Amino acid sequence: MTALPRVSPLPRVSVITTSFNQARYLERNLASVAGQKGVDVEHLLLDGGSTDDTLDVIARKGGHLAWWRSAPDAGQTAALIEGFERASGQVLCWLNSDDYFWDDQALATVARTFAANPDAAMVSGDTVLVDQDERPVMIDMPWRPSARQMRHVMAVPQQSTFWRAEAYRAVGGIDPAFGYCMDFDLFQRMSQGRAMLAVPRVLAAFRLQPQSKTATWGQVFRREMHLLQHRHGSGPGWELALKAVGMEVRLGSALAQVTALLRGRALPSLCNARWEPCRAYARRFRNVSF
Repeated sequence: MTALPRVSPLPRVSVITTSFNQARYLERNLASVAGQKGVDVEHLLLDGGSTDDTLDVIARKGGHLAWWRSAPDAGQTAALIEGFERASGQVLCWLNSDDYFWDDQALATVARTFAANPDAAMVSGDTVLVDQDERPVMIDMPWRPSARQMRHVMAVPQQSTFWRAEAYRAVGGIDPAFGYCMDFDLFQRMSQGRAMLAVPRVLAAFRLQPQSKTATWGQVFRREMHLLQHRHGSGPGWELALKAVGMEVRLGSALAQVTALLRGRALPSLCNARWEPCRAYARRFRNVSF
C-alpha cells in the first residue's frame, strides 16, 4: 500500500492589536478576527487606557479575545512588544485597531501557505487601502519580495504580512527605539537570510483616516525611514540603488496587478498604491490623507 503524503498541521496564528481611543473602528477589527474560519487564531488586544467607548466595544464584541488589557502604556511599540511576549502562536502578525482582515479565509490562507512552505519565514499578501467608510481607494500588491529589496525599501504592506515566531525571536523582536517604522525595521532584520513569499490574494484592509499615524507622524516617519534605508549603505552609489530598487518594487506591484487581472481576479481597486500618480489622485479626488 502506498503511504499517503504527510500533511503538516496548520500553525496557530497570533494576532496582536494595539488601540487607543479607536472605538469607532475597533468593532470592525474585532469582528474580522473573530470571524476567521478554518484556522486556530489567538487574538490579543492591548489598549492604552482609552477614554472613549472602547471598553463597551470590547464587552460587546471581544468575547473571542484570548487576553486583553486597558491601561496607560508607553505607546504602540511598547504595547506590541508586550503583546508578542504573550503570544503563543507559531505565526505572528499585528493588525492595528482601525484595520481589519478582508474576509473570513485570510488567516486560513496564511496558515496553509506556511504549512506548505516550511522554509518560508515571512508571507505577504495584498492590502486594500480604504477610506473611513471602508470604500476601496487603492491596492498594494507585492511581487516576489526579497531580503535584498527589504534592505532598501519597505517592499511589503504591514497589514498583510505574517512571520514565524521563531524568526521574530531570532532577531530579538521589535526594536523599542522605533516609534513609527518598527515594521520596516523588524521586516528588514527578519528577512535577512530568510525566505519571503507573496500570496496573490487580498488579506487585509488599511484604513486611511485623519487620526492614523500615517497622517500625523510625518517627521518621525521621515527620520526613521532615512535611518533604515541607509542602514546597509550610504553615498551616491547607495542613493542610486535606493531609487533602482524602489522602481523595481513599483514595477513588480504593477506586474502583480496585471497578472491578477489576466487571471480573472476581481480587484477591489485598480489604483496602485505604489505609484505616486495614483496616490495623488487619491488625495485629491478621494479626500484621504496619508
